[in-house]
Amino acid sequence: MGAMVSAEWNRVALMDRFRNFSRVRLGFVALAGMLSGCGISPGVGPVAASVAAISVTPGSVVVRAGATKQFTATTSGQPTIQWAVDGIVGGSISSGKINSTGLYTAPQVDPGRTVRIEAVSTSNQATGKATVTVTNPVLPMLAGVTYEKLKSSWIATQLPWIAELAGLTWGSESRSWQPTPGWTVPRNGVGPQIFYLYTALDSATEMAIAKQDVPLLEELASFHTALLQQRTTTVGAMLAAAPPGAYIFIAGPPDARTFVWDFDYTQGRIEISECQLCNARYLLSASRLMWAIAQMSPAERTPPLADFVSAFSKFIVEDQLLRLLYGTIPWSHWDNPNIPQPVVSAWNFLATTGYEPPHPIKYQAAMTDAELWLLADSAEVLGADAAAPELGILNERSRAQLQQAVAAGTMLLRARSFHRIAPDGADTLSTLAGDYDDHSDLAYSAYTGPETPAAPASRYGLMADAEHSSVLPPVFQALYETRTATRQSFPALGDLVSLANTYVHLAYNGDSKRPDFNNFIDGWNGWFRVGYPGIPGGYPPHQFCDSELDPGNCMTAGTLQGWGHLAVYNPDLLGLEQILVNLAYDNSESAAGFKANHYWYDGPYDATADTYPVMLVYFAGDSAGLVE
Repeated sequence: MGAMVSAEWNRVALMDRFRNFSRVRLGFVALAGMLSGCGISPGVGPVAASVAAISVTPGSVVVRAGATKQFTATTSGQPTIQWAVDGIVGGSISSGKINSTGLYTAPQVDPGRTVRIEAVSTSNQATGKATVTVTNPVLPMLAGVTYEKLKSSWIATQLPWIAELAGLTWGSESRSWQPTPGWTVPRNGVGPQIFYLYTALDSATEMAIAKQDVPLLEELASFHTALLQQRTTTVGAMLAAAPPGAYIFIAGPPDARTFVWDFDYTQGRIEISECQLCNARYLLSASRLMWAIAQMSPAERTPPLADFVSAFSKFIVEDQLLRLLYGTIPWSHWDNPNIPQPVVSAWNFLATTGYEPPHPIKYQAAMTDAELWLLADSAEVLGADAAAPELGILNERSRAQLQQAVAAGTMLLRARSFHRIAPDGADTLSTLAGDYDDHSDLAYSAYTGPETPAAPASRYGLMADAEHSSVLPPVFQALYETRTATRQSFPALGDLVSLANTYVHLAYNGDSKRPDFNNFIDGWNGWFRVGYPGIPGGYPPHQFCDSELDPGNCMTAGTLQGWGHLAVYNPDLLGLEQILVNLAYDNSESAAGFKANHYWYDGPYDATADTYPVMLVYFAGDSAGLVE
């Protein structure tokens, strides 16, 4: 296998890898509150005089997250003992599980928490107690990946793409972003380009935060500032430049800034608009960076970081989030007349009424990608404001509006999320299943054969396709890490773990040597987007795709994005990432053929080259805290 990575992982405590960086805390965060559970079953009568109080040993102990500890109950009598954790017989996902012999298993990731172990007599309620403090888990690091090469690979592969998309080039000596020579604004505006910027910026943002890489944080902050200054325009300027007869699909204060997107219809009519999805997706890289800067002390915020927060706050809060969430343009839910606008009203309505449009337009009640990105953006901004109110990111009005928006969006997301047991016994989270029923993207999803289907046949109740599901991990992470600021209890730690289980135990094919992924995150492997522009024939089931086609019809590149955000919460997901790293080092003949068919993306999937392959940069960058 050449430079094949050893299967023996270097197990080093993750938090020990992080140096103090003021208040920056990633991944491992204590739950905001304890889950309340059912009480211990009632006993029969008073405690018998012949039975002494039960004692539990050890009485107090520290247990690493995910580890086990044996407890013993001692009494002079011979009662039947029932074990509980925090008042719940057998324990829970949040507090940890305990079996009938007293063997306790701490929750996978929940450092700093104290839980109560109880041994209770089922006959007379005599109780013995002990306490457990859950500390940081010992997680494996991603073997075969170093931060030095990861960062240099990001520079080599993503900076040129940023220059192509945004027309801005980083000067390593001047430490500033300058216009890319020869770059011109695309005919339809810069708006569509913004969508793809998130892909390049996301992994770098997580790398910079995880490794407290201040120069990289400054580089990213300076980029956002330059992009705002050089690639946005105002709503007023867009309206003033609209030709006669143009369809106007943008509104807001004249000085509100945004990214232009002009649709040129074949009938000759121009639409003056913006791409709400593109803006919302890009903004998560900026809001996430703002959250990280807010965790730093004022003395640690260098001028580029402070300048970014100062310049960007109005743009992200007033010009974008509040205008899109509360604005007058009905851009969400396909303008269905039965769903009220604006977006926040739609969220409240759908969450409280359970309204479902009839066939064939059921998808019009979907919680779209754009809405999910806006929800995460809002949560990150609220988190930043709560961590550093002195930055003045929000005022009383905007804070209340964003909290109202997050409450509504979270209520809808929670209403459409259910825990389900996978065939292998893993607890998974079904989220937004069936949201896109009747949509043309899924018109042929019932087909699982190799030939492009000719007649529509939909499978209903599916979760998102494996590519678009990449929005879920950063959204769930944002909501979880900012729950104190947003005042929301969903998602809890167990929800993040279960969402990652959905990816590992349903989407992943389970082959540790030739890992691949079903086309839908819930494990269904049918056709997707048949007849979609730019994709010859559509996306076939994964075993029939070919990434070397031009353009390729494999979803692997999109499928590997985003999920690295949850690796710190779920060892199974981290194990899958190690399998993907190992594959990148496997250059045997059979592996090379498999990778050419399924993992080719801007070059071969080969980690032995001077730079890591782009797909590895994406998922390892999002998991940078687990990289040496």
